[in-house]
Amino acid sequence: MFLGSALISWKSKKQSRVSKSSTESEYRAMSIVCYEITWLRGLLVELDFPQHTATPLFADNTSAIQISTNLFFHERTKHIEVDCHSIREALDNHVISLPHVTSQLQLVNIFTKVVPRPQHHFSSAKLMLLDMPH
Repeated sequence: MFLGSALISWKSKKQSRVSKSSTESEYRAMSIVCYEITWLRGLLVELDFPQHTATPLFADNTSAIQISTNLFFHERTKHIEVDCHSIREALDNHVISLPHVTSQLQLVNIFTKVVPRPQHHFSSAKLMLLDMPH
């Protein structure tokens, strides 16, 4: 989670359920992030710093984005619990937006995947991660 250009929160956690597809897994992760965004936006309102535009939730899985934005896909995703569909409600209420980002530009991949050195350096710089001197 970024506030402006400052990284204020991040989380990497193994999912507690086995998903039937990578799309389902990504959709579940998006749902968790959506709850976090909603909570942080509420906190910012309490601090008298309301957000007037939707918070972008960058996703690299186009199928998960389509499930969130297209009611037609709902019939094929009945196995995904109803609580995950809160993403669609957040989209409808303009709490979040779902811009697509390529996997190469998905910053969090350095926490969950083996990435090539140039991509690791790029993501580390964007996340403002520094090596501490010994």
